[in-house]
Amino acid sequence: MSSVRGGTEANPGVVARTAVSPKLVAVSGPSAGRAFAVVRSSATVGRHPTNDFVVDDPRVSGAHLELTRVQDRVRARDVGSTNGTWLGQHKVLDVELAIGGELTIGDTLLRLEVDETAVAPPLNERESFGELVGRSSAMRELFTTLERIAAKDLAVLVQGETGAGKEAVARAIHAASPRAPGPFVVVDATALPEALAEALLFGREKDEAAGVLEPSAGLLESAHGGTVFVDGVGELPPALQAKLLRVLERREVVRASAQTPTPIDVRVLSSTNRDLRNAIDKGTFREDLYFRLAQVRVFVPPLRQRREDLPLVCASLLKRAGIEAMIDVDALDHLASMPWPGNVRELENALLRAAAVARDGIIRRQDVAGEGEGFRGTAGERAPLDLSGTFAVAKERAIERFEKAYLTVLMRGSQGNLSAAARQADVARHHLRDLLKKRGLYGVSLDSISLDDG
Repeated sequence: MSSVRGGTEANPGVVARTAVSPKLVAVSGPSAGRAFAVVRSSATVGRHPTNDFVVDDPRVSGAHLELTRVQDRVRARDVGSTNGTWLGQHKVLDVELAIGGELTIGDTLLRLEVDETAVAPPLNERESFGELVGRSSAMRELFTTLERIAAKDLAVLVQGETGAGKEAVARAIHAASPRAPGPFVVVDATALPEALAEALLFGREKDEAAGVLEPSAGLLESAHGGTVFVDGVGELPPALQAKLLRVLERREVVRASAQTPTPIDVRVLSSTNRDLRNAIDKGTFREDLYFRLAQVRVFVPPLRQRREDLPLVCASLLKRAGIEAMIDVDALDHLASMPWPGNVRELENALLRAAAVARDGIIRRQDVAGEGEGFRGTAGERAPLDLSGTFAVAKERAIERFEKAYLTVLMRGSQGNLSAAARQADVARHHLRDLLKKRGLYGVSLDSISLDDG
């Protein structure tokens, strides 16, 4: 039985790059003749000057396209442009272009052509950086960038989808920097209470008239000598954006009710799951603050774009959780086939659930059945495993959740045929019927069942 354990696998070798290097060429429009060689795993196209491929077209959004290299093809994803991305007469959100393929953005026609002179940068040999692991070209390019910038006191903007590992990138940068002995302070910009946000960020001086009896340092001041990580920086309201810009420019904070500023020495890292250049276009984010925060931009690829990393990621997550478990190769194949919209965070929850119901310390295909199938709660992610209470109570909840997920997927796959489902699950027909009754699924339309709550 093939498996991975909660450690790291041996390096299976480096996959050779294709000999064909694509380039994107502006065939017509205001930037006609301009070209961009797609030699890295990801890049962006748009009107804002910080894009990798800048298109000076007023009908092109600040950030219009995200490019992902797929061997000799290029995947282009619209990142929320105003005027859309067009393949002929068809508006597209996500498309993979072969050589010769064409897209229209604004008044600009883009064509993918062969670049005879492009040379791909060498890949990093390491397969980890801090808590981050991966052997895909996208991750090894990321590791190269992080190695170069960690020691430099630059502001870094980390972009990526929810759950992709943006905070892990920030922690890895801090740990590899000269500031590592200092504090690492996280500011969750999405959860700052409006009435207290300014005091939480910048601190408050003693003010008996306002009922404040003791002075308190804010989150930025408490990171003095270390790093502050502003998670979800795009959610900061305009007033706080202006105050944060002042802090970055002057390297000092002014506590509420204070008369004099307090000098601070912090490195600012930030993250967002959307492209702030489009927020700048819409007037909801300050461009001057963007330039202060994004002295370097790094992109964390989603899990679905680096499936070859899954064995390493699973092993790392199990090890970090202190779980001595093995994953059967069939279970691993199933996990690798899923889209994982919640990325590494969703995969971690899936592994914890699977480990809770696995027998003999081996996670099998049936233990991960239904995981990554796309059943989501209102927040777009699967609810985390509830580990409260005694061991017996928590285990029963996990088993109930697994059985409901497995039985629902099983019956859907067999189109409700009990005998066919029993054969597929390798259990007696009457036992399967009893399980369905026990979990409230017998005689129920399974299309209406949500697997999120178990």
